Amino acid sequence: MLRAVLPPILKVPDDILHEIFLQCLPEHDLLIDILPSKAPVLLTHVCRRWRRVALEFVGLWTSLKLTLRNLKILGCSNLRTIAEVLERFKKAPARLQVAVARGLEVRVSILNPLLVPFTASLTSLVLSRIPISQLRTLPSGLFPSLERLVLYIDREDYKRSAWLLKRPIVAFESAQALRRVATSNLSFSKPDVATLRLPWHQLTHLIEADDNKDSDRFFIEFLPQCVALQWLHVMLLDGNLDQRFEGPSGNEPVKTMQILQSLTLNFWGSCIGTFQYPVFFDNFKFPGLRSLRLEGSSMDFDDQDAWDPNQVDRFIHKIEHEFHLEYFSICLSPIARPSLERLFKATPHVTMLDAHIYRNYENFFETLTIGGDPSQYILPRLKTLVLELGLSAASEDGEGETIDPDTFAAFLESRMRCAPDSRLHKIVLYGDYLDDISDEIPFVQVIQPYLLEGLLLERRVVGEIRDGKLNDHWVERDPELQDWLEASVACD
Repeated sequence: MLRAVLPPILKVPDDILHEIFLQCLPEHDLLIDILPSKAPVLLTHVCRRWRRVALEFVGLWTSLKLTLRNLKILGCSNLRTIAEVLERFKKAPARLQVAVARGLEVRVSILNPLLVPFTASLTSLVLSRIPISQLRTLPSGLFPSLERLVLYIDREDYKRSAWLLKRPIVAFESAQALRRVATSNLSFSKPDVATLRLPWHQLTHLIEADDNKDSDRFFIEFLPQCVALQWLHVMLLDGNLDQRFEGPSGNEPVKTMQILQSLTLNFWGSCIGTFQYPVFFDNFKFPGLRSLRLEGSSMDFDDQDAWDPNQVDRFIHKIEHEFHLEYFSICLSPIARPSLERLFKATPHVTMLDAHIYRNYENFFETLTIGGDPSQYILPRLKTLVLELGLSAASEDGEGETIDPDTFAAFLESRMRCAPDSRLHKIVLYGDYLDDISDEIPFVQVIQPYLLEGLLLERRVVGEIRDGKLNDHWVERDPELQDWLEASVACD
C-alpha cells in the first residue's frame, strides 16, 4: 500500500537512475566540474537514495574538472573534501583536469592530495598553471595507464622558476601508455636543460607551443625522435622562419617522418604572426602528409619582407609534390588572392577545406568561384567546406556581414552547377552562438535553396566548449581532436 502512494521517481530502478544521471552531465567531458551547484555533485544533494546511487555509480565520476579559483579552496579541509570526491574514481579509467585560476599564487601542495593517490587509474590528465616546483617533485612511474597529457605552464611562473628547470619534470618519462601530449610554455630549447622528459618515440599526437625565442633544439633533437608521430602542431618563432635556423650539422641526412599525416603550423609565435617559410621544412620530409593547417595573421607571397621568390617556389613545390593533401585548413587574415590561387592550385586533391578568415572572406570565395572550363577548376575535388563564424572583424566591429552574401552566392552557384564530380556536397558552419549561424544570416539564406538539390548543411554551436578563449578556434573543428578537445588548454 505504501509503495502505491510513493512518487513515481522513487520507483525507478537504480540502473535507470544511472542513465538519467548521465543525461544530467554536460555534453562534453571537459565541462564536467565538481561544483556543488552542478551535476554530478548536485545529484548527491537531492535525497538519501540519490546520494547512495550516485556515489556507487563509478561511471558518473570518471571525468572531472577541478578549478582552484581562490585561496579559500586551497585550505586543508577543502582539499580533503575534493580528494574524497576524486576517490570516487575507484579503479575505473579516469580523466582529470586540475587548473589554477590565472593570477592565483599557490603556496600549499595540491598535487599530493589531489593527484598522487589517483594516478594509477588516470588515462587522461590536464594540468593548467600548476607551479613548476610542484610538478618537479612528482617521481617517475606514477602514471602506468596515462594515454593523454596536457601541460600548461604559466609564463610568469616559468620566468620565476628558471633555476628549477635544471631539475626536469620526470613524472611522465616512463608512462608506457602515453600517446598524446600537449605542452605550452615548456622550453625544449636550452642545451643544458631538459625541462620535460617524455617517451618521444611512442607519441602519436603532439602539440608543442614553446614560445622561447631559441626553439631550434626541438626540431633538431626531439622531433626526430618522434618516430610514431601521426599528428603534429608546432608554434613557429622568428628563429624558425629565417636562415638563422640551425638544422642538422655536417652531412646528416634529411629526416623522413614517414607516418606523419597531419601538420599544423602556428605562426603566432613570430613577432608579427605573418605566414613565412618554415625553414625546418628543409630538414624534414613528410611523404605521408594528408592534412595541413596554416594559422597566423596574414599571408602574401609577394611580401618581400616575409618571402623571397626562392622560398615561395620551395614551399609550393613541397606541398604539391611531397604532400598528398586531402584536408586543408586556413586560419589567416587577410589573404592576398594571388597567394590563395597558388596554394589552391598546388593542392588539387583536397576534398575538405576548413577556413577561418578573420578579416574578410571575400578573396577566399572569389578565388574558389569556378568558371566553365573544367581544366581550370580550383580545388576540383572539393566536397566539404567548413567555415568558422565565431570570431570575425565584422562581428567584433559591428560592421556588415562576416561573409558577403553576393560573393558567396556566386561561389555556391558555380560549385553546384559545375561538372558532377566537382560539385560541393556539404557545408559545415561553426559558431560560438546559434545567432552566428542562424537562418537569419544573409549568406545562410543563400544556402537554403540548394538544400532541396541535395546539398547538406550542418551547424555546430561550440561557444560553451571554448569558454571565452580568443585563439585557436580550429581545435573544435579538427576531425582528429574531437575526443581530445581539452588539448586546447595548451593553445590558450
